[in-house]
Amino acid sequence: MKPVPLLLSLGLLTSQLPPAPARAEESSPTNQRVRVAAVQAQRRVIDFRLAQSADVLTHVDKNLTELERIVHQAGAQKCDALAFPEDTLGLLNWTGVNEAAAKEVLPAAVKRMLDRLGRAAASHRMFLIVCSDHLEADGGMYNTAFFLGRDGKEIGRYHKVCPTWSESGPRKRGSSFPVFPTPDLGTVGMLICYDLVMPETARSLALAGADLIFFPTMGGATIGDDDIGEQALRVRAVENFVWLIVAHRGSGAMIISPQGKIVARAEGPDGFAIADIDPFGGREGGDAMNHQRDMRARLFRERNPAAFGLLTDSNPPVLSKVPIDLTSGEAGRIAARVLTVGEEEFKAADALARAGETRDAIAAFQRLRAEYPASWIDRVAQDRLAKLQPAGADSTPTVGASGIAAQFPGDTGLERDTRVLFAENFETGRLDDLAKRWSSMKGNAGQVLAFAEDAPPASAGKRCLQITAALGENDGGHLYKQLSRGVEKLHARFYVKFAEDAPYVHHFVHLGGYRPPTPWPQGGAGERPRGDERITVGIEPHGLYGSVPPPGAWNFYSYWHEMKVSADSKYWGNAISPETPLLVPRARWQCVEVMLKLNSAPDQADGELALWLDGEKAMHIAKGTPRGPWSGMGFKLPKAGGTPFEGFRWRTSDELKLNFFWLLHYVTDLAPRQNRVANPNRINRVWFDDIVVATDFVGPIQPKR
Repeated sequence: MKPVPLLLSLGLLTSQLPPAPARAEESSPTNQRVRVAAVQAQRRVIDFRLAQSADVLTHVDKNLTELERIVHQAGAQKCDALAFPEDTLGLLNWTGVNEAAAKEVLPAAVKRMLDRLGRAAASHRMFLIVCSDHLEADGGMYNTAFFLGRDGKEIGRYHKVCPTWSESGPRKRGSSFPVFPTPDLGTVGMLICYDLVMPETARSLALAGADLIFFPTMGGATIGDDDIGEQALRVRAVENFVWLIVAHRGSGAMIISPQGKIVARAEGPDGFAIADIDPFGGREGGDAMNHQRDMRARLFRERNPAAFGLLTDSNPPVLSKVPIDLTSGEAGRIAARVLTVGEEEFKAADALARAGETRDAIAAFQRLRAEYPASWIDRVAQDRLAKLQPAGADSTPTVGASGIAAQFPGDTGLERDTRVLFAENFETGRLDDLAKRWSSMKGNAGQVLAFAEDAPPASAGKRCLQITAALGENDGGHLYKQLSRGVEKLHARFYVKFAEDAPYVHHFVHLGGYRPPTPWPQGGAGERPRGDERITVGIEPHGLYGSVPPPGAWNFYSYWHEMKVSADSKYWGNAISPETPLLVPRARWQCVEVMLKLNSAPDQADGELALWLDGEKAMHIAKGTPRGPWSGMGFKLPKAGGTPFEGFRWRTSDELKLNFFWLLHYVTDLAPRQNRVANPNRINRVWFDDIVVATDFVGPIQPKR
């Protein structure tokens, strides 16, 4: 093609090639120039609320009309190749919350994209790269880049090999790095967004002979702040001596030479980065000992592949040091909500803060942090809370604070909330079915565990679980649940009812964490655990040595690595309770909720404990909470005065997470002996119902209207 000016204008866009001191592309034997362009497409996102496939496709057609205009603008500038960003059609958000309907929409949408944009590009004899989720013949959904020839027909396609953790939930991974030889662009490869965070992806294409890599994306090439993402793009180009054509949504579209120089940038929405390049040139490099016209001749011979075996290990040793809290499916569901309703919920919380509704704003941001862990919403909500809450303020919900249950009257559908890790209402199946829902179960012969026709007020169900325990050292029952993932904060809400003649008991409901996680409860009574292996916090009735009537008063009973030793040189669970006893009622249902929050780092003592009874906060223990004298048996929370609590340093390793809930009921002779009961009741029945384990405050069941 003819020489072209270095300054190209398109509407409000100006893409300027900076002076290239060596004009590296001129040094190839062919000196064959082509004009390549990358679109900096503005945000065209199809509304995730659209329920009808026809409506979605109508919006796809509208977007395609605008994209055709961009293709023709590039053609008017005599471009030989044009690349659009990732998610060219804007369907990503919609697909995230409409996975079932996507199977109907995606095939039609992708066909329209390839047909319409292919025809537009062919009218200018221009190569085209577009990108979209696509359903393949194997039934899998892949994030796919399509390479169309000058005739508008598909030359080839690439399936994203390295999707993010959240993206890989509904999508399948690609398994190869295809390259496509052309007479004038050289050998072409494609990568998509997160692919380039992995250096091996670009290297694989380079080793396969790629001269030029088209990179449709919505992100950079690394995880970091400032301009590190842009610098990583430059490094990917120069470490492989390839041309890198970056088509970026919103901002950041650019063209990078094989020597890592940015030779063109786009400006403004729908702007172009345009450059005239020699795909076969610009690769001079070397050192004082050896200089090459094409540095690939040395670089790829100086590798030592025999030493790189670890790169193909799907479970390298480092993964044992860095467990991940979420499954890819859970991460995918969170990501889909972050991109859609999460963003709207965040804006609503921000509006409350701007309106001066501080209490409601705090509650909203707390809920957002719990519902969207590790996302940008979580991080920014944390910043907002730091500004809204005075230092040291109690941030746990108080009387009347709405929780997860407030959004699901009767608890109906509550288990679908992403904050809920486990829910059990004892309404379905037999005892053997119950055993399948829990990780470990004891007493399922019908004599200890049984279903009863009873339920708390406002509950949508009719059944509950009855546990009958006879006096004895190991006579009772339990249900233990290993949670699907480990978390930093855990709420456990349950309803409980004691019999009218209930005796004193010991051992009741526990939550905590084991490392490694186990599908059964571990022992350890009388022993202080290591800070990297175990945390156990129980909430149970205690008779306070006969000073309160049975079954006793609510009391925390905890094992962790900084617990105090008792007078007999044993480590029995340290007890924490208020100076005014929280008496456990008999013959009526009570809603009990416990919160356990881990310390944020091994050297921080900012862990917390809290208790709500019938929705009202009864205890909250954190750093600075006034406490009484601390003995080997624990401490009291005084009505007035006291010493500021040093705080809970629950763990010494970030790898120890909260990952279990344990409901147990035993009656031993220890409880009556401690409480000076001469003739203890030998049989004790207790009823449980409507258990919810979550990452956020649950609250009592709300009645259906």
